[in-house]
Amino acid sequence: MKNPLSLFALLFIAVMASAQKTVYIPPEFSTDPYLSTWSYSRSYQSANFVVFWGAVVGTNPATYSDPNLAFNPQSICDTLEKIYTKFITEIGFCSDAPTKNLGKYKLIIVMNDTWGTGGPSGWAFGGTYGNTIGAMWVHPNATRDGGVISHELTHSLQGMIAIQENANCGFNDYDPAGFFWETHANFMRTQMYPRFANDDLPRWMATSMFHFSSTRHHYDAFKMLWYMQQTDGITMVNRLWKESIRTSATAGEHPLMTYRRLKSWTQAQLNTFMYDYAKREVACDYTTNGFGAIYKAERDRLKVQEPHYIWRLYTLLQQVNATMGRYKIDNASAPQDYGYNIIPLYTTCSARNVTVKFKGHTEVNSTAGWRYGFVATLPNGTISRYGTTATANESEISFTMNSNETQLYLVVMGAPTTHTSYVWEPGWPKIKRYPYELRIANAVPEGYQSTFRSAYKINGHTHTNGGGWVANSATVASTAFVGPKAIVLGNSVITGTAQITGNAWVENATVGNTVTISGNANVYGGNYTGSAVVADNAVLTNCTVSGSANIKGDALEWGVTFGNAVVAGGDAEIGSCATNGTYLQVPHPNNGRADCDGKNAGDASNVDVNTAWSQFTDAQMAWSSTPACNGTITPTALTSDSTLFKTAGPVVSAIRIYPNPVANQFTVTLQGFRSAGNVRLLIYNSHGATVHVKEMQKERTVTLNAKDWSNAPGVYYLHASDGNKAATEKLVVTQ
Repeated sequence: MKNPLSLFALLFIAVMASAQKTVYIPPEFSTDPYLSTWSYSRSYQSANFVVFWGAVVGTNPATYSDPNLAFNPQSICDTLEKIYTKFITEIGFCSDAPTKNLGKYKLIIVMNDTWGTGGPSGWAFGGTYGNTIGAMWVHPNATRDGGVISHELTHSLQGMIAIQENANCGFNDYDPAGFFWETHANFMRTQMYPRFANDDLPRWMATSMFHFSSTRHHYDAFKMLWYMQQTDGITMVNRLWKESIRTSATAGEHPLMTYRRLKSWTQAQLNTFMYDYAKREVACDYTTNGFGAIYKAERDRLKVQEPHYIWRLYTLLQQVNATMGRYKIDNASAPQDYGYNIIPLYTTCSARNVTVKFKGHTEVNSTAGWRYGFVATLPNGTISRYGTTATANESEISFTMNSNETQLYLVVMGAPTTHTSYVWEPGWPKIKRYPYELRIANAVPEGYQSTFRSAYKINGHTHTNGGGWVANSATVASTAFVGPKAIVLGNSVITGTAQITGNAWVENATVGNTVTISGNANVYGGNYTGSAVVADNAVLTNCTVSGSANIKGDALEWGVTFGNAVVAGGDAEIGSCATNGTYLQVPHPNNGRADCDGKNAGDASNVDVNTAWSQFTDAQMAWSSTPACNGTITPTALTSDSTLFKTAGPVVSAIRIYPNPVANQFTVTLQGFRSAGNVRLLIYNSHGATVHVKEMQKERTVTLNAKDWSNAPGVYYLHASDGNKAATEKLVVTQ
């Protein structure tokens, strides 16, 4: 009689053998002239994957002479198996039960650029073969770590959802859901590799005012999915795919509409959820898998090391009336559907109570709506509190900061009363915007505080013609104009009568003749001549612009050349062009545009779906009752390009620092604080992170040493508070 354990082992082996996946050979492997040369001698299999490569790299690709094409198929499969375990076993995105195709067949990996000229080529793609099994086509260099292949494997599994779990999947071949394939693939990648939580931040920050499903950031909108995971669990993200629906051959479902349906929500409830997500962007407040900390660390790094990439992180308002504290959003910055603005507010009141009157322009379109509220952060930049979410098209909201809170923000989101599912690349003029105006009491918004960009005003001087900041490494002619809030950095060369005005940021660029760079434009590198204009929120990196070209709106361009009277604006990201015309979109059949096609401003593609709006009157922006303040504690705002600073009240000198700038030891003297009781000194860097704390008891003068807490030169801030009085002074460390 056989041992029962031996019988069990034999039975287990038999079951495992019967459950082993097989290799599906798709028809293309017979019909394609290159893939038809496939051979099992040029393949490798693991439990869930089979890798095929062409004859170019031979039967042992690990030893191939070209390092760009050499690869180890076992290493690729080992990595993929780990990702497979995360996505299938742990997350449960797709079923590999024995009755499902994913349980029967191995996923196919085709190695690009190994089959000869004309064969499968390119970087990386994910999809399916024969409506049967998932596949991906990848270049060997795309397999060096799991970053690319985890994204592409997601695409393969998305395809498997339609094959075996939801044949009626509303995301398939439906333009408005096209963005979701990419943003979800990057979301899944962060589940396996949280380090990719910081991926492509400059683009995301540059396009956060765009509608959530914008194809200008369709790889980057996965932050909302983090919040969905945080509130509903990752199973909800899976359900979007497994339970989306298609009502006809052409009508699918937008992912937000799937979510709204699964939650049995109204549009208003969806809007509130989306705002709850948007306000977390202030402090990268995502707790799952440490995503928020990774995200924030990269944003903070960019602020210090590559600040020219912080293009539109914060929204800069246009001042309407300095005395009344009135401001408005411009069309380029106005939030679109579920897009948002982050507006830092700097208190000017000792009680630190801020009141904002909000009034939206409902006349612009039929779905105009908003969500808005306050967010307060701690000295280290992390979240402290969220204010109440406001939903009215017009209201007054207030917030009083606690003593431990160092920064206040207003977050405004476009909240459509009716959802719009936009096609792929509709073009900026065809997307609804939600402009608004503000009246602010006891604070000034970003760009109007006295310390605006002070962290970057080091080793330089103010320009004699305009008063703007010029780095000592830059060269600016006396005939050029640099406005008081503009900044010229790096090795820039500004000649002729060029004007750098508004909040413009120019770095390492050559600008001459009568060029104007204005608004919140950001120009890094490149050459700008003639009478060209760069305005609004335009971001240009290493571009060449000449003639009377006008680059405006939210144009985002790298390394292109514009000439003659080209106008590029809207959300344009286009190639080089010198054919006169107005380009406000990325060329696509959905918007009827082709590269450099010369169509003018009156072309149907450029006709705005939003009605023009007029500024509200002072009476319309009047307070219901005037907000009070007990006294000012900071300098007031910059008011115009002809006025640098206006200082209000004597409390600016409540803190005296000598010497300042400082290399090591310095003395702090407090004036006007209570003679008895503790005063807390808090020194924090330009990113809000606390670097030193000192408790003063009866003394009101103390000597400190910057070397005790400063690892790098730069701008710091010393904040003093006794629970009744508070003041802040800038401290420049030169060590």
